[in-house]
Amino acid sequence: MTLGWFVHFFGLAFVYAALATGLAVGGLAGFGRVRAAWHAAPAIMATAFFVFLTQHPFPDPAVMDCPLARAEPQLRPFHFLDTVAMLHDRGVGLRGWLTNKTLAAVVMNVVICAIIGAALARHVRRLRTAALFGAGLTLSVELTQLTGVWGLFPCPYRQFNVDDLILNMTGVLSGFVLVRRVLARGGVRGT
Repeated sequence: MTLGWFVHFFGLAFVYAALATGLAVGGLAGFGRVRAAWHAAPAIMATAFFVFLTQHPFPDPAVMDCPLARAEPQLRPFHFLDTVAMLHDRGVGLRGWLTNKTLAAVVMNVVICAIIGAALARHVRRLRTAALFGAGLTLSVELTQLTGVWGLFPCPYRQFNVDDLILNMTGVLSGFVLVRRVLARGGVRGT
């Protein structure tokens, strides 16, 4: 993972998310909901960014050699803890921990979904609503990966991972709870 790859990967997801947000805000504004559209923009942007990160880069279906071994479903909960144990047992230094792709994915899942939960907290009050949104979002993303974008590709090219379901939900709920507590202390209420 080079810096150029990192910037390209996240930059492209950001551009896609900004375009999707612009379309959504424009659509809401077209119905006379300008204030609501701008108020919802952060939640839309964070959600779209997450969705694009989980699906691209799209492979060329014409040259895909299916099945892809790296896209085999991972169904064991907390499998990422094996990586934590391995790094610990090997006595890996700080650089090894910080550059490990598995741990980077764990942190990104939680942080990006916490941002979604935080943005969602401005719109809903109930934890149950946030949990349903988070579960629906992460399950739809993982099923999209499992099905090769619902059959558009000849096989899955991204891995369905049960840990992603757990980590994404943890992120959404953590961000939601944190912001709801801050809003409650400040006397600000969502809808």
